[in-house]
Amino acid sequence: MSQPIVVGFDGSERSHDALVLARELASVLDSNLIVVVAYTPEEWLWARGTAPLRGQEELREIEAKANAELAGDGGHEFKSVACVSAGAALHRTAESEHAQLVVVGSSHHGPVGRVLLGTVTQAVLDAAPCPVLVAPAGFAGAEPPRLARIGVGFDDTPEAREALEVAHGLAARTGASLEIVWAAHLVARALPRAFAGYLEPNYFENVRREVEERLEHAASTVRGELPVRTELVSGDTVDVLTERSAHLDLLVLGSRGYGPLRRVLLGSVSSAVINRARCPVLVIGRGTRGSDAEAAAAADAEGSPAAAG
Repeated sequence: MSQPIVVGFDGSERSHDALVLARELASVLDSNLIVVVAYTPEEWLWARGTAPLRGQEELREIEAKANAELAGDGGHEFKSVACVSAGAALHRTAESEHAQLVVVGSSHHGPVGRVLLGTVTQAVLDAAPCPVLVAPAGFAGAEPPRLARIGVGFDDTPEAREALEVAHGLAARTGASLEIVWAAHLVARALPRAFAGYLEPNYFENVRREVEERLEHAASTVRGELPVRTELVSGDTVDVLTERSAHLDLLVLGSRGYGPLRRVLLGSVSSAVINRARCPVLVIGRGTRGSDAEAAAAADAEGSPAAAG
């Protein structure tokens, strides 16, 4: 069995969304599922009914709710973790268990079908030791989850290449198609008029051709054993990826947040996309991709026709 998947659960609707999504991924990746119920140390000392503090009885009720959802799934375990915050509890568990993934729900203020950063979600994404998957509101009550279409935001940066490797690994495991989307401003108005006269006549055509070649090269590294589609779209990155998320089952993003190596830290684009996305979003931090999904991608690539080139 592969590295475990960690999911936070507190009995709320948003954590229920995360639990359903985590269960699906655990099945696909043949991973053990660790359900974390976080509490502060003081919560054990207060009498039952002192809101919002939790006693042992309430923790058992939360565990029973999760068990009801996971009935029939043998590969899961519970951990009640005393910590200063739910985000810190998930970080600690992910590190101690060498998790390949942490799954969280979105904000309870967001509309159904949208991902929106909540306080716990933000805390988990702030320097998580492994990739983080965020479930959109209402995910648990939607149609049975599936992973048939996986998209990745790409711009040929190291972070984007890491995201592509992870997306490829997941697509190979699930049999999903892979869509690689590069959003870029490739129009003359991107430059002041004063500079336009110094450009070669075919400058923007050459830029587009170069970007298309780099996009095709990226696709060639994963093409062979699964359907791969590339798309170069002229426009704002956040707008383009948000629009594409409505037609995807999962969107994978690299993060350019500047934090410690092997930590997820949201950059401006990934943060904005998460707040508007219509599908689950998987965020890959710099150097966090040492997961089984990546290992699967590497193994598949070695045996694929594309690897020979």
